[in-house]
Amino acid sequence: MTREFARHGGGEYEDVPLDDIIIQIDGRDLLGIVLVLAFLFVPIGISFMPYRGDPSKPPLFDQLQNRMGLANINSGLLFIGVGFWAMIFASLVFGLFAVIWSLIMAPIPTPEQTWDWRFSLAKLAALTATLGAVVALPFTLIRLTFTRTQTETAVEALFNEKINAAVDDLHAQRQVSELITDGGTQKHETVWQDDVTRRNGAIDRLEGLAGEEPKALSRVARMLSVYVRELSREHPAKTAPTSGDPYILSNWVHALNPARSDMQNAAQVLGRLRKTTRLPLDSGEIDLTEANMQGFDLRYLDFGSTNMQGAKLQGANLGWAQLRGANLNGAKLQGAYLNGAQLQRVGLEWAQLQGADLSGAQLQGADLNGAQFDSNTSIYAAILRGAAIKDVDFTHATISSEQLRDMFGDASVTLPGGHGPDHENWPKYWSKEELDWLDFYTQWRAFQRSIGQDPENPT
Repeated sequence: MTREFARHGGGEYEDVPLDDIIIQIDGRDLLGIVLVLAFLFVPIGISFMPYRGDPSKPPLFDQLQNRMGLANINSGLLFIGVGFWAMIFASLVFGLFAVIWSLIMAPIPTPEQTWDWRFSLAKLAALTATLGAVVALPFTLIRLTFTRTQTETAVEALFNEKINAAVDDLHAQRQVSELITDGGTQKHETVWQDDVTRRNGAIDRLEGLAGEEPKALSRVARMLSVYVRELSREHPAKTAPTSGDPYILSNWVHALNPARSDMQNAAQVLGRLRKTTRLPLDSGEIDLTEANMQGFDLRYLDFGSTNMQGAKLQGANLGWAQLRGANLNGAKLQGAYLNGAQLQRVGLEWAQLQGADLSGAQLQGADLNGAQFDSNTSIYAAILRGAAIKDVDFTHATISSEQLRDMFGDASVTLPGGHGPDHENWPKYWSKEELDWLDFYTQWRAFQRSIGQDPENPT
C-alpha cells in the first residue's frame, strides 16, 4: 500500500495510508472550477460558430483583432488571452494602489521598522515595473504587426521589381551591324534586332519567380500568353498547301520548325507552370487563341482547360500532353502528334486533323463535330467513349466499328467508305436523321449517361 507522512500539531509525523486521505471540494470550489473551465472553452466554441450578421459590420472584438494584426489567431484563444491580460492588469493596478495607500497611511518608520518600509518600497518598484511591462504588451504586439507588414510590403516590392525586370527583358533588343548592298555600293549599317537570347533568359526567370511565389502564377501565365500571341502577329503561321494530296501535306508538315525559340520556350513554360507551382490554372489564365505554334515541342506538358481556339499547331508534338477540357475548336492540327494525349472533354469542333497522329489518345467525351480527317489521320487505339461527331466525313479515314459504336453521331456523319445511315455498320445508338444542334446535344448527353459516363468528368 502506498503511504505518506502526515504531520501533527506537536511536530511529529505519522505514517498515514494515502487511501485514507480524501480531497474535499465544497460547492464554492466546484463553482470556481466550472467557471474557469467555461472561461477556457466557451469562447473557443463560440469562435467556431458562423457569423450570421452583416459582413460589413463585424463584431467589435473582430475589429480589434484585425487592427492588432492578429486576424490569423483563433478569436476564442485571443479572447482568453485578453481576459488573462485584463485580470493581471487589474490585479497589478489594485496591488499598486494598495501599496501606495499603505505607504501614505503608515506612520514614520522607527529604526526597527526600517526593513518593513524598505520592503514596501521594493514591492512598489516591482509592481510598477511589472505593470509597465503588462501595459506595454498590446503596444508591442501592434508594433510587431506593423513591422511584419512593412517586411511583407518590402518583400512584395522586391518581388515586383524582379517581375518588372523580367518583363522589361521580354522586349529586349540589341544593335547589330548588317552589310547593306545599294546598287554597286556596299556599306555596313547598325540596326536593331530582337535579343532572343536575353528574352529566353527572361522567360526562364519568370518561371522561377512563379515557383518562388506561387501567388504570381496567374500573372506570369497571362504575361507569357500575351507574349506568344503578340509574337504570333509578327511571325504569322505558314499557310498549309491546299492540295488534297496527303503526301504533299505530310512533306510540308515535316519541314515546319518553330518560328522563334523564345516563342516555343514561353509555350513550354506555360505547360510546366502547374507542375512548378502545384496550383491550378483552370480559369482561362493560359490563352493561346490563334497563336502560331507550328512545329513546337510540347510533349508531356499540361495545357488542361487552356484556350487554344484557332491555334496553328501543324506539326506540333503534343505526345502524352495533358489537354483535358482544352478548347481546340477550329485549331489547325494537320500532322500534329497527339499520341497518348489526354483529351477528355476537349473541344475539337471544326479542327483540322488531316495527317494527325491520335493513336492511343484519350478522347472520352470529346466534341469532334465538324472535325476534318483524311487517310493519314491515325486513330489507332484511341479511346473515343462518349465522344460526339456531327458533320464529320470518315470516307478516307481508318476508324474501327468499335470506336464508332463508342461515340454518338447523327445522319450528318459519313462512315468509312462513304456509307450513310442505311448501311449495316451504322451504330444502333446513332440517329438516322440529321439533328439540329440542341436536339443533338440533348441526345448526346443522354447517350453518355446511358453508358455510365459523367458528361462533366468523362473517363
